[in-house]
Amino acid sequence: MKKNKLEGNVIIVITAMRKIMSVFIGPFLTAYFIKTSQESMIDLSIYYIFSYIFLAIGTFIVASIIKNKFRIGMFRIGVILNFFYIMSIVILKEEIINHLGLFSILYGISSSSYWFSYNLFLINKINNGERTEYTVKSKIVESITGILCPILLGSIITVTNYELTAVIILAISLIQIILSFIITPEKENSLPKFSLKNTWNKLKKNKQIRKMSVVEFFIGMNVSNGALEILMTILIFNSFKTDMNLGIITSITTILLMICVQIYGKVYKNRDDKRIIVISSILPVILVLILLIWKNNVTIIIYNICYVISTGLLSLTREIRLFNLSDSSIVDKNNQCEFFSIREAILNSGRAFGYLVLLIAGLCESQVILNIVMVVLTLSILIMGLNIRKIEKFED
Repeated sequence: MKKNKLEGNVIIVITAMRKIMSVFIGPFLTAYFIKTSQESMIDLSIYYIFSYIFLAIGTFIVASIIKNKFRIGMFRIGVILNFFYIMSIVILKEEIINHLGLFSILYGISSSSYWFSYNLFLINKINNGERTEYTVKSKIVESITGILCPILLGSIITVTNYELTAVIILAISLIQIILSFIITPEKENSLPKFSLKNTWNKLKKNKQIRKMSVVEFFIGMNVSNGALEILMTILIFNSFKTDMNLGIITSITTILLMICVQIYGKVYKNRDDKRIIVISSILPVILVLILLIWKNNVTIIIYNICYVISTGLLSLTREIRLFNLSDSSIVDKNNQCEFFSIREAILNSGRAFGYLVLLIAGLCESQVILNIVMVVLTLSILIMGLNIRKIEKFED
């Protein structure tokens, strides 16, 4: 138990480092594209569409390899490939725009190796009774990282440049590689041969699995590196102009999210959280309409705060349910690899679809079309939330 707790804490630290990298290759990479490309929305959409296609394909390959063995080895490969992904930013600099295909392939493969193994760790090293406590603790650590890093990274980029900041991130990635060797390999399993078709035919009959599949598709569209998240970054950067301002706004919203996550952890640990899910689902829809009617810096900030807090809480409630479901009687250990590979395919299909919609908006070069896209993507938060509400927590 103590060993699992230590490894759980190491995973939290590694995840916090991944959060630093996510801030760098998320909002600030988006800002970098805006500054170096005249068609940034189109380039970003193409980059992410191919990234998530390769991530989905990579996930099926990884799942078939690590079902019975080599899980920690694959995780380390993901961490190492992420190191080379960051290194490619340092080497290519402005030439990234001309190598989007190679860049997206590297991102997709490194992410599939990392996240699929990571998800299996969370299932097997954290039991369902401790899931809420662990998830809240992890989110708080990520939030603290998310508060400090945007301001620091934004300041460094503004004072120096994006490439020098990438070198700092490269050093953090190296530390992450070292920490990954603290996690001990699991015993080899003797599970049945990897079989997607049989598992899906079995799981799709379950109502909870169907609801979770809907949630994963829409969370891919709007939250988890989805199109709406990138659209918000573009909106903020175009309004406030500098990386430092982008970092400050990101940090402020993260502080507010951390407070809300702490409140959730104390109030809803042993209570029904359906009311907070409904509120978090409806608020962004109301505020996006206000934003489009009275579009100014104030309404942009208000919508961004609402988006971050609402989707943050929805992501938290969804994560608890997802991992508890994956360790329930519905998804036994024989099906976990297949379940998560199917889930990753659905998640990345949502991401690719969201960016395809964003690509169409970029090609149309119409503010009206862009506004419609923003409303559609925000409405997907509502659909996602209503489906999360119907999924059991499986805490027993």
